Amino acid sequence: MGVPEQLARLADAVERLDLDGVRPLVEEALAQGIPPADVLANGLSRGMQRVGAQFNAGEVFMPEVLVASEVYLAGLALVRPLLATADQAHSLGTMVLGSIHGDIHTVGKQVAIPVFEAGGLRVVDLGEDLEDEVFVDAIRTHRPQIVGLGTYMTSTFMHTSSTVAVIEKAGLRAQVKIICGGPAVDANAARRMGADDASDDAWAGLQKIKRLLAELAGGARAAEGIS
Repeated sequence: MGVPEQLARLADAVERLDLDGVRPLVEEALAQGIPPADVLANGLSRGMQRVGAQFNAGEVFMPEVLVASEVYLAGLALVRPLLATADQAHSLGTMVLGSIHGDIHTVGKQVAIPVFEAGGLRVVDLGEDLEDEVFVDAIRTHRPQIVGLGTYMTSTFMHTSSTVAVIEKAGLRAQVKIICGGPAVDANAARRMGADDASDDAWAGLQKIKRLLAELAGGARAAEGIS
């Protein structure tokens, strides 16, 4: 069986909520020599992307999303230890991530955090339904380069402007880049509310985070007068 077909079966298992079948499929993919990052990105995560799209379209509901998350995490448990060596881990910087006020969902973070960690970020999970001051305290404590605002609903996404305003009032806005994540986000709307970007896909979000890190580093060099 070829690599694309094996990864397609993995994605289908997540979409079909096949909790019993996902682990053997992951083991089979790894035994075939498929890189763990590909198993995650093009198998497990692709299945979760489909479920998220179906949720946005009203074709499935939160109970199905939660089961899909269980299937994803069952496969991830086999892949995660293989994703990065100690030398690769945390090479990009630090990110604090949490669901903003009013949002109790954990699914998006559960999918995104392993992707970000595999990409080289140290990720601090702050939790769910967070008051704005929690992000301020986390910036002061962990000194991250990236702040992730998670939201699974349009109504809570609209709280972004308040969270950004509190971070700015604390005098910390220039130190970080802020990205919103979840199926309800829109990049242009996020920027209008004061964030730097947004993504409804963890892998696309990782690429955006890398760009934001480069912008942050460039700004720091400019402030120091370094060309």
